Amino acid sequence: MTVEAGSETRRKKVETGRQVRDLPRTGPAGAVARSGEIGYVSGTWQFTVNDPARKPATDRGKFVEVLKKQADGTWKCTTDIWNSDLPLPAEKKQPSL
Repeated sequence: MTVEAGSETRRKKVETGRQVRDLPRTGPAGAVARSGEIGYVSGTWQFTVNDPARKPATDRGKFVEVLKKQADGTWKCTTDIWNSDLPLPAEKKQPSL
């Protein structure tokens, strides 16, 4: 785990969060239970941010959100799960003793 401190680090994380918050999503599908109290949406997402070398880095994947209807008629997301379609980075080989 990496521990980061300082206002510049926090500012960068906030900016990245703002860039990622409005992910372009495609093909959302969904359904609502017959009771009308719970539903879900699913689809794909993609976003691009600049890496530390200011080179664009793109990620993409899938998501599912479970929504619950509130007393006032609005919907609240109760569960949000997502994953990347990109492969994990290759593991660095540890030197043998």
